[in-house]
Amino acid sequence: MAPALPTPAVSAQSVSKLGVSALGRPLDLNYPSNRLALYGAGGAILLGLVLKRSWRQALGIGGAAFLGWATARELDPDYPDTAALALGLAGAASVIASFEHTEQAQAVLPGFAALSSVRLLVGTVGPVPTLPDAAALSVQGGLAAFAGTRSAALMPAAALGLSSGQHDVLSPEGSWSLVALAGGLLPWKRAERHRRSIVGDVLSLAALGLGTRLTALETPISDCDQAPRKVAASRLRSGRALSLGALALGVVRGEADSLIPLAAAALGTGLRRFRNERAD
Repeated sequence: MAPALPTPAVSAQSVSKLGVSALGRPLDLNYPSNRLALYGAGGAILLGLVLKRSWRQALGIGGAAFLGWATARELDPDYPDTAALALGLAGAASVIASFEHTEQAQAVLPGFAALSSVRLLVGTVGPVPTLPDAAALSVQGGLAAFAGTRSAALMPAAALGLSSGQHDVLSPEGSWSLVALAGGLLPWKRAERHRRSIVGDVLSLAALGLGTRLTALETPISDCDQAPRKVAASRLRSGRALSLGALALGVVRGEADSLIPLAAAALGTGLRRFRNERAD
């Protein structure tokens, strides 16, 4: 998830023609931050088991911790420490929420939809999104809808629409947002509704409270993984704004527990920017 090794200078279009997805960022364990993500997620799983959570709950806790880390790498690509904080926040919050729910795997499906949406919008991978990328986002939106988290299910369509509106080299076809919207609007819902815990709301509201700092323009220095360019400041700002919009909708709809990874990543980014402002 850290910047890739130097690659030959090629355009975004030529990378896309080579079949490189705009969504794939495999873990490279040569980077300490990536090893931290793997060990941290494993530790979160073990913690869940020690606390006598079921295997399904424990895997959900570990998944949420990892997704918090991965989403923070998209929202704050210049600062690996933000991802480490998000991993801890998401893992701890998921443990607390697991005492209120019969399972905690519910945050994983919405978490993947949120992660992929932010990743495509920010453009950290590099290539132009393809129709298969849009289809994959549609499937992830549908799975988030199946998990009962409409706020995350709508993120793929919003991400494609906002990306198209950037009118830059990474903008996809505008009609592709409709492909993703089809999945996000599927009338699926969980057969069993769980009690709402307060931890998801607290995490989301704390991130929203730092919203003005989070969305203030910031110029990143990180390179895209598969293209010879920096991550665009306007795209990073849009990705952060999309995250805050999803969190606000999640609080209103009572879905904040399923957005714990996204909330942890947004809160970690906001706290980092607040700390930097105080240091200046």
